[in-house]
Amino acid sequence: MSTALHERLANKIRIRLLEPEDSLAHLTGLLHRAYKQHMERGIQALAAFQPEEVTRRRIADGECYVALYMGKIVGTIMFKTPEQTARAWPGVPWFDRPEGGVASFSQFAVEPEHQGKGIGMELLKRAEERAAAVNAAELALSTPGPAEWLVNMYARHGYREVARWHWNETNYDSLIMSKRVQSSR
Repeated sequence: MSTALHERLANKIRIRLLEPEDSLAHLTGLLHRAYKQHMERGIQALAAFQPEEVTRRRIADGECYVALYMGKIVGTIMFKTPEQTARAWPGVPWFDRPEGGVASFSQFAVEPEHQGKGIGMELLKRAEERAAAVNAAELALSTPGPAEWLVNMYARHGYREVARWHWNETNYDSLIMSKRVQSSR
């Protein structure tokens, strides 16, 4: 995508916090649609099949951002401060370090028909900005090890592998990837 086209599309994208009147059924459906490609490749990611109650529970302790394109929610990312990250995933390597300043993001998804328009990058940028704003030293994520396209995309954006973990709900080993955060001070 050309830089000029990306800039025009970025001007039509609005990122905001999930609001109480937003539909969790829609958000859960968005996750299912976005992660369907994982399931088709044999990668059983929780977001591909989680019920609405799991979506509710996962967003309860953090900041759920949504991307609106032409007024419709087309993307999402879940940001957690270092304290929220350690509380959400006790015992998980790298995440369980509240004193280490590791913030995290998860449930990162864009509607398939809107992928490649820069919406995901705007959501990722918001998570990185929030990590800097809370003075996190690192911003981390968990991604399926077999999803090489995702591992490579995160690596292009400065994320490196720091640990491996197997979540009970999945059929693969995850890579924990992390990036040093540029302070907003």
